[in-house]
Amino acid sequence: MKIEAAARWGGCGRVLRVLVAAAALACGCLPAAAQSDDPLTPIPPHAVRKIPREGRVETAPIPVEKIIQSLVAREDEYLRAHMMYGFKRIVRVQEITPGGEKGSEAHLESEVFLADNGKRYERKTQKDEQRFLDLKSGTVDAQAAAQVPLFPLASDQMKYYDLIYKGSQPLDELNTYIFEVKPKSLLPNRRLFSGLIYVDDQDLAIVKVYGKWIALEEDDAANSPARPSPFSMYEIYYENVDAKYWFPTYFRSDAYVHTKAGDVQLRLIVRMTGFKVAAPVPIPAGGASTPGPASPSPAPPAEPSKPAAERPAKP
Repeated sequence: MKIEAAARWGGCGRVLRVLVAAAALACGCLPAAAQSDDPLTPIPPHAVRKIPREGRVETAPIPVEKIIQSLVAREDEYLRAHMMYGFKRIVRVQEITPGGEKGSEAHLESEVFLADNGKRYERKTQKDEQRFLDLKSGTVDAQAAAQVPLFPLASDQMKYYDLIYKGSQPLDELNTYIFEVKPKSLLPNRRLFSGLIYVDDQDLAIVKVYGKWIALEEDDAANSPARPSPFSMYEIYYENVDAKYWFPTYFRSDAYVHTKAGDVQLRLIVRMTGFKVAAPVPIPAGGASTPGPASPSPAPPAEPSKPAAERPAKP
C-alpha cells in the first residue's frame, strides 16, 4: 500500500473527518447528516452526490473485476494484520431527547491486547462502567450492540455475495468507487452483509461500509434475546494505520425505540484508537474476556441481535 494514501488523509494517525449519512438502499441517495459537537462524531462532508439505483451507471475507469479482486485481497491482508494489533475501544449508547439534547448514556472503555497464548483479550479501563441503558421499554446492552463484524468481504465470504458497481463519489480527501453488496441467498444460522461499500480509487481498499447484517426470519425468531439490540444499520469508517493498513476505527448507528411515552432516539458510537503491535503479555488473573473485535468474522452465525425498533433508523 502506498504511503501517499496516508498523506491524502493528512497523516496515518488522523481520524476520519467525514460522515456521509447514507440512506437506505430504497432511497437511492445519501443525505447529509446534521453536525454535532460530540468529539466522537466526524464532521459532515462538504458535498453529497446521489447514487443511481436504476438506469445508466457511469463506467468504471478500470475493470470492475480488478477493483473487486483488489479489495478482497486487501480485506484478507488487513484481517490478518488486525489480529496482531492491540488498541483502545470506547463504546457509547446515547439517548437523544426530542429537543436534540443528550439524555442518559451507557459508556464502556476497554483495552484490547494480545496475550501470550496467541489470543486477544479485552480488559476494562473504566472504573464506573455503565454497560446498560435503561429505557421504559426495556434495557439496551451497549456491549452487545457493539458486536459488529469488521471485515465483511474476506475471500472466504465472497461466494455468498454479488457486488454491483454503482459509480464514484468523493469522500473527504479521497475519491471512492461505490459498490452495492447483496447476499446471493440467505442461509440458515448465518448473518450476511447487505449494503454499500466505498473503495479508495488509489489503494483499491474499502474505506467505508454502510449496511446491515441480515438472516432468515426463522433464525431471528429462534434467537430473539431477552435484551435485543435496537440497532440495525451501521456506518463503519476506516483509518490508515502505520501507512500500511485500512482498519475500521469508528462506527455509528441510529435507532428509534417505541415506548409508551413515544419514540426514543438512540445513537451508538464506537471508537477504536491507539493501534500498535505489541509483544504478547501474560493473561491477567480475572477481569479479561475475549472481545468482539478479537475474532472479526465477516459472516458470523445468526446470533441474538434482532432489532427492537419497529421503524427504520432515521438519518
